[in-house]
Amino acid sequence: MRFHPAALLLIVWGSAFVAYLILPFELTFRTMTDEGVLILILFIVAFCFGALLRTVHVPAHQVNPPDKLRFANADFLLVSLASVALLSLGFEVFRSGLLDLGTAYSQRSNQAQALLHGGLSQSSGLFKIGFSCYPASFVYLVRCILLERKPRLVPLVIFGVLPGIMAGIVMGGRTPMFCTLAYGFLAYRARNFLYNTRPDKGQPTHQFIHPNVKILAILAGSLAFVYFIKVFIARAEVLGGTEVMFQHVATHWGVTFSYPSAVLMIEMLGPTVTYLIFVFSWYLIQGIVMSNTLFTEYAGEPLIGVYGIDILTAVIRRINPEWVAGNFNYLLDLEVYGFFPSAFGTFFVDFSYIGIIFAAMWGWLAAVVYRNIRRGSDPRWFLFSPFVTLGIVFGLVNTPLGFSNGFITHFWLLLAFLLIRRPTKAA
Repeated sequence: MRFHPAALLLIVWGSAFVAYLILPFELTFRTMTDEGVLILILFIVAFCFGALLRTVHVPAHQVNPPDKLRFANADFLLVSLASVALLSLGFEVFRSGLLDLGTAYSQRSNQAQALLHGGLSQSSGLFKIGFSCYPASFVYLVRCILLERKPRLVPLVIFGVLPGIMAGIVMGGRTPMFCTLAYGFLAYRARNFLYNTRPDKGQPTHQFIHPNVKILAILAGSLAFVYFIKVFIARAEVLGGTEVMFQHVATHWGVTFSYPSAVLMIEMLGPTVTYLIFVFSWYLIQGIVMSNTLFTEYAGEPLIGVYGIDILTAVIRRINPEWVAGNFNYLLDLEVYGFFPSAFGTFFVDFSYIGIIFAAMWGWLAAVVYRNIRRGSDPRWFLFSPFVTLGIVFGLVNTPLGFSNGFITHFWLLLAFLLIRRPTKAA
């Protein structure tokens, strides 16, 4: 981890506010209040306080390399789960015709409407199994890239990459694919510190990574980016095309690109490219707007994790679907259901102002990982690094346990960490 968790959080949220102010965003029926901004700052301060309470600065020590760690038990678990995910989700793709992006988007919308109206999930049993298993591929991907001097390409692709791609296709979204790319990239960057390969010492960076692996990673990233664009365009075509999307988002999302600078962007770049810029940036900064609404207008009961944790939502939905639907309809009335509330907006809905304590705990736990990585005595802690980093960055979207099936991801992560064996002193 290059930055202290408190510093990284401030960089992320500061950058989001700068993007919101620089780009020509205009709120139509939404508002930003000073009260909401102050509460957001309170949550940010709580995270930083928790992180700084654990540690302010830890000098980087010589890192013990992971060469003697024993991965057999952890790999058996992760590979087994990834295999189950591949089989179950692969069957769903071909059974349901989900290779068509329009079909995938319609099915995803139907599931959201069923949740909103208290209907039971129509997902198959195979999908539920795959949904629970595919996050293990993220952990396996990081384990292979970061904790192996010479990552093996074939198992890395089969068990670390393909399950996330398959999950993205089945769910009609981009998040599992993006997480696969992001975790892989962060694990790759962390190799510098783990193996002490820095250019200033005359050593090659990221040694032991075969050039073919780098080429494949670049190709995969390019293909994923093209897929993301196709998903956005396919969804726009369902609603009439990119030319009418700015009117649609203005009336349905409460935000659009406006002002003379937006007109200039459309004239120079065209409506499609301008819309893609809008939607990519809006996905990252909408948590600022949505959390503001939640802080100032949400008056419902605390949902105790149902709002922020997918697996808990699914469980309570089976027990009391009317209660889940009623609370989510209340969020729909506030015009925030279906949008990213940010980690702090989620904490507020789930725990009210007690969520400030959870924000501080999150900061404290992130600092624990940071401290153990910087000390370098136990290389197993590096396994947590990409997940902590991405969790802070995408605190703009949701909590680490709520973003992209995060609870299950972190469950498999913790279990794998415990299953990795360190060498005994006698060895």
